[in-house]
Amino acid sequence: MRYLKKIPSADKEVSIKLISEGWTKLKEPSNLCIAMLLSVPFMLINGVISIAISYYLYPQLKEIFSSSGHGFSINFTVNLFTLIYIVAIFIFMTIHEFLHACFIPNVFKSSQIYWGINGFFGFIYTTEKVKKNRFLIISIMPFILLSVALPYILNFFGWLNGFTIFLCLLNAMGSCVDCLNICLVAIQVPKGSYIVNNGFETYFK
Repeated sequence: MRYLKKIPSADKEVSIKLISEGWTKLKEPSNLCIAMLLSVPFMLINGVISIAISYYLYPQLKEIFSSSGHGFSINFTVNLFTLIYIVAIFIFMTIHEFLHACFIPNVFKSSQIYWGINGFFGFIYTTEKVKKNRFLIISIMPFILLSVALPYILNFFGWLNGFTIFLCLLNAMGSCVDCLNICLVAIQVPKGSYIVNNGFETYFK
């Protein structure tokens, strides 16, 4: 796994070569902004799932959303604890990306797997050819592990609270683009096919 400053743009020569070799381009959003827009329904669904789990495990959560019947308010002041929270969020989102990487074959040996930091968040990028089923697992595992399984683990150790619930919720909603990609691949890509990335473009055969 190697460091990369940012996810590269699609290489036109590589695209032509892939198509000539029988690969088919996935019908997908042309840029991240459109992908985010189309992912809003998944963001809402994931958020509801995360909140439902949290309500079940941590009934005190209801108090956070109540304040004399007028919702709730957040008083934001910049101090040491605020900085600690920001760092914790960054680490949590980085863990999300590295969980993607953990399920990529040969993650520690391959020279076609890259990691980097794009603004506030990290990312994982690979040009490895991956089977459809493995791609689906790679895409969904951060949501399953950090937003579904982790709250139960935190609750078992007594570490489930408003902030850790917020982290799990943030991860769930941030997994919306992953869920969109899962749906696109599940619908368009035949069983047993391989998937490969060229920049932000996805091909299958």
